Amino acid sequence: MSVPTPQPLPEPPDPRGRTLPAHGRGQAHVAAQVRTMLGEIADRLERNRPDQPLTATARLAVLQATTMDPVLARALRITAPEITGPVTRAAYAARLRQILAGGSG
Repeated sequence: MSVPTPQPLPEPPDPRGRTLPAHGRGQAHVAAQVRTMLGEIADRLERNRPDQPLTATARLAVLQATTMDPVLARALRITAPEITGPVTRAAYAARLRQILAGGSG
């Protein structure tokens, strides 16, 4: 009896390519939900300790606390800008609002 050779898993899409898997949902619906969640995140960051720094780890925690839905969580991680330097929670909230207004993050 021979053991089947494991097949490699397909490569996931490049997160920098900003492709969002729909998994039965329209991308417009997912995008609308992500926009709503970005606004909610910005509100929380501005209300709670706005002058405190936001780290890259805290960014991930905020995103994870926002939704447990795998599709929406991935879309949030793609849409919410990475933290590459010191930034306050209020300044990051302003970046999210800039994205919501149609500007770049």
